[in-house]
Amino acid sequence: MLTRFLVHVLALLFVFYVIWDVHSGIFLAAIIMAVILAVVNAVLRPILIILTLPVTIITLGLFVVVINILLFALSFAILGALGHHFDVSGGRLVVGWLVYVVVSWAATHLLRSRGSRSYRSAPR
Repeated sequence: MLTRFLVHVLALLFVFYVIWDVHSGIFLAAIIMAVILAVVNAVLRPILIILTLPVTIITLGLFVVVINILLFALSFAILGALGHHFDVSGGRLVVGWLVYVVVSWAATHLLRSRGSRSYRSAPR
């Protein structure tokens, strides 16, 4: 679990530094953003998925991407409300989400291929 958290923090650090060109105070901001994102995804995402199920079915699942981007933007807004203000527009926020997803996915699969025990699923 700690490994997953660190993967998400590193992905957010990459987004802050490379995509959004933020260089000061990003380590603490990435840790806080990872916690906020985890809580928002654990609490709000299931509710939104169920409430928007008809739209998701009509769009063949593509509306889930919109939900994920909106939850990422909400997490970023909460981060800003906590005092970590960054000037990021809507387009750069979407690109940041996309890079975050790709970097997290790549790091996760890299760790799985190397045999990290924390990424192996528990026996069922």
